[in-house]
Amino acid sequence: MKAGDIVLVPFPYAEFAAVKVRPAVVVALTADKYEDVVVSAVSSVVPNKPSRTEIVLMPNRTNKLRAQSVIKVDRIVTFKQSAVITQLGKLSPNELQRFKAIFRSLVD
Repeated sequence: MKAGDIVLVPFPYAEFAAVKVRPAVVVALTADKYEDVVVSAVSSVVPNKPSRTEIVLMPNRTNKLRAQSVIKVDRIVTFKQSAVITQLGKLSPNELQRFKAIFRSLVD
């Protein structure tokens, strides 16, 4: 797995009371011996006006999403690689470049 891959994971709700299987975009693998997967959430609930930290994706052969979706770049969770259910697809080079730029902006 690498940055920009789209995977299916049991993503927790904000209050950690439950999880929902959903797509997520891989940010990175952790640099320690565990190589856990750091991901950003993907949702099919697309806002009328996406925030500066959201990227709208149309389904296509590259990302293999089933519906128009939005990457919530600032909704970040770390998983064990064993929690990844499957890899769906990946972001296009332009989408990955935009994703990385927004991610970097989170700490500036």
